[in-house]
Amino acid sequence: MATRLHIGAKDLRGDLAAYAKHFDLLEVRGTEAASLKRAVSDSTLRRWRKAVKPQFEFAVVSGPTLSKVKDCDALETELAAMLKTAKLLEARVLVVATASDVTPSKLWRDRLAKLLDRLPRDANSLVWEPSGLWETEDAAEQAKKWGIVLAVDPARDPMPEGPVAYGRLRAAGGTRAFSATMLQKVADTIGERRDAYVVFETTGALKEGKLLRPLVREAKGGPRGGLGRLSRGGMVIRPRGAAAAVSDDEQEE
Repeated sequence: MATRLHIGAKDLRGDLAAYAKHFDLLEVRGTEAASLKRAVSDSTLRRWRKAVKPQFEFAVVSGPTLSKVKDCDALETELAAMLKTAKLLEARVLVVATASDVTPSKLWRDRLAKLLDRLPRDANSLVWEPSGLWETEDAAEQAKKWGIVLAVDPARDPMPEGPVAYGRLRAAGGTRAFSATMLQKVADTIGERRDAYVVFETTGALKEGKLLRPLVREAKGGPRGGLGRLSRGGMVIRPRGAAAAVSDDEQEE
């Protein structure tokens, strides 16, 4: 079975229709409280869904309060907004990105499990993107217990086994672009899946996405270099990098 690969850039600038000519995945952070000026309106979300093909995927990402996983009124507001956003966009992917102070301790695991239990899983892929002190192997084991997908940087860490993979290729440190060799490594760790979601944070996302697609199509068998082969003491999950926007010129190429 061929992997359904969904590639997106970090942010949308300009017209969604132009973006959708080259990408088929967009992360939406319209989950903050409605009073925040950067929140996306309901009418815009409806227009976005109609502006793209049914195969285009939206991934709805948790807001800043949800990322801290502490019960409060603001968390309830963001949770309701996240679910509403997903409904309006008919999104099949929900991403819970937790803050660095959400550690591997039992207290935080219990708090996160409680939040995850409130999110739908019937027709959705539920993705967890930790940061801070979590090691990739420990996070993968925990995600497996919860029945969710662990998001990793596939250029640095192996993707966990399973029908769905979610990767974020970060523009961090000395990395400003990904070579064909590095993208081959990414394709190998993806292997054959039902769905694979890859978000490029580099300014060359359009070019790199075009290079990655045929590499994933040519990948045979299961994911290579998966977490099942990772030794104890795996790499610490890194904090999410700064957003790298896609320019209007790049979208229109």
